[in-house]
Amino acid sequence: MNSLSTKFKTVVLLALLGGFTFQCEKKKDDQTDMAVLLGLVALTSSAGDCPVSAGRYNLNTWTNDITGTTSGTPAQLSRIGIGHVTTSMKLTADGSTSLQVTGSSYILVYKSNSCPLGASNLATRGGDYTISGGVDSNSEFPNSWKIANQTATITFTGSTGFYVFIYAIPDRSQSAAVTYTFSQ
Repeated sequence: MNSLSTKFKTVVLLALLGGFTFQCEKKKDDQTDMAVLLGLVALTSSAGDCPVSAGRYNLNTWTNDITGTTSGTPAQLSRIGIGHVTTSMKLTADGSTSLQVTGSSYILVYKSNSCPLGASNLATRGGDYTISGGVDSNSEFPNSWKIANQTATITFTGSTGFYVFIYAIPDRSQSAAVTYTFSQ
């Protein structure tokens, strides 16, 4: 079913691009161009409330504010067009905060109080936080960590806002529906 949906979206996108490419007259109305651009962005982006730049991907994902919540599974997950699943967990650290994430996925930590999240917001491993469990996965995503059916413990050394971004590739047996335990 997902494959059929993906194919349909691709056909619609190609039809729109073809229609705009073969226009006979030059339009001078900038608002029309902006409407077309916004329509294409809407077709190619996923649902979510937080724009994230994760290395080679720019996408939208849902944010789950976990400050004050001790454990659980992120309630809101986003699916991007290529079948990958994402989520982010927003938290406020006080210098002794830790977060355990259990499952199979990539983990990226951003130091920010609000979205959007970009390369300039990536938290510094060893400076803003430490992490144990899992393995370094910089070859997949800059400044990322990978867990494979295991637990990573993230200890935050600063007192500020952080986002823990989870990126999962289902055909690699990964899921963004990780479990977490949060302690302050």
